[in-house]
Amino acid sequence: MNYASSWTQRLHVVAFFMFVTEVAKTAKVVQTTLEEEEYRTLRELLKRKRLSLKEGLHLAVTRLLQEEVKLDRSDPFLVRKPFGRSGHGNLSNAHDKYLYGKRRV
Repeated sequence: MNYASSWTQRLHVVAFFMFVTEVAKTAKVVQTTLEEEEYRTLRELLKRKRLSLKEGLHLAVTRLLQEEVKLDRSDPFLVRKPFGRSGHGNLSNAHDKYLYGKRRV
């Protein structure tokens, strides 16, 4: 093995470690136990959907949270009425122009 390929392999390992470390800061690993029949049925379903076990479990958790976690309709952020006017009829389309000026070519 020459020095250049050894160096790039070490760089890849360091970059991968940094990525995994960063993911570990924001993601949590969870573990559970399934009955044999639950596991077999889950694997069959995931095979038909062409999903890995990890993808399928993540999808199941995401869907459960979407169904069960409801928005608090009294949250001030959700009930607040917009106020103020810009005087520009096309502000939603041309906000960058108003913020940063005419586009340079």
